[in-house]
Amino acid sequence: MTKPHRSKVYVNDIDENSALQEIQNGLRFIQFRDIVGKDASVFIKPNLTADSHAPGITTTPLMIRAVVKVVAPLVSKVIIGESDGGNYSFSADASLKNHQIYDIAEECENVDVVNLSNLPRKRITGTVCGKRVWVDLPKLLVEDIDCTISLAVFKTHAMTHGSFSIKNLWGCYPDPMRLLFHKNLDYKLALISKLVKNKIQILDGFWALDGHGPMEGTPVSINKVLVANDPVAADSTAAHLMKLDAGKITHLRVAEEFGLGRSDMSAIEFNKAISSEELPKFLPYKIRLDYLSVLFFKSELISKAVLSSPLTPLVYKLVNSRRPENQRTYWADYNKRSVFHNK
Repeated sequence: MTKPHRSKVYVNDIDENSALQEIQNGLRFIQFRDIVGKDASVFIKPNLTADSHAPGITTTPLMIRAVVKVVAPLVSKVIIGESDGGNYSFSADASLKNHQIYDIAEECENVDVVNLSNLPRKRITGTVCGKRVWVDLPKLLVEDIDCTISLAVFKTHAMTHGSFSIKNLWGCYPDPMRLLFHKNLDYKLALISKLVKNKIQILDGFWALDGHGPMEGTPVSINKVLVANDPVAADSTAAHLMKLDAGKITHLRVAEEFGLGRSDMSAIEFNKAISSEELPKFLPYKIRLDYLSVLFFKSELISKAVLSSPLTPLVYKLVNSRRPENQRTYWADYNKRSVFHNK
């Protein structure tokens, strides 16, 4: 990915009545037409990390609709997609339906919806900041898309501290067992961002997530929108607004070193003085189980032993014995039987 000549970030207040206009304003500010031609195919990747909309956890359907309505008339083709939930926790088809994506697509002639987990995929190897890594991605995103719009959420994250436009793209990894491949995640995220042409970032701030993200936590209504032409600038700005320590979001450092953008606030062009934007301080935290999960980021062998081995049912039984009933999770084979048996 070529670093933009000038990193631009648009931040403003938003509500249900102004969403469409604010998306238009943001795309105009970052000079959308200089980035994306009228004959382009654009992929919109919302954050659908649950089977139905949960404030602060998944992208707001209202925001998705506004983005599609603005972008679709400007390009040849729009595709909206998501992968099946990690560990086979839910079907992307159900999540897309429950977030009104199919209904939104029917409102425009040139919009399609895809379950990324059902598409042909290819393995791509690359060197990121001296580290050799590989990722599996749908061929569609690598071969047929001219630009990806990462339509993410302002989120805290127990493991990565913050989760914004770059982390959102981990959902492009179509394998529901992508939990097995968290080793070298910082480098894989940079490679994915480059391969899928992550040129535009839109952060949905109708709701943000505080506390133990990305799947649990406290939703906070901040009513902001962020539009950018640089994923590092977008995510660094989001961290700044939420008063997070960007230094703890290590995939940002890797992405910047890989040439994907800029984190220096003085090098970013904003539509207004960013100091005028005041949000509460967000506080990510870990629970005891998260310290075990850290091992998944260091060893694929440990990941397989815990998540995909004869020991797995026992591990989940022990974990669930310490969790409230409404927060219990299950292993892949159980989920495939209970969630995917009708697919």
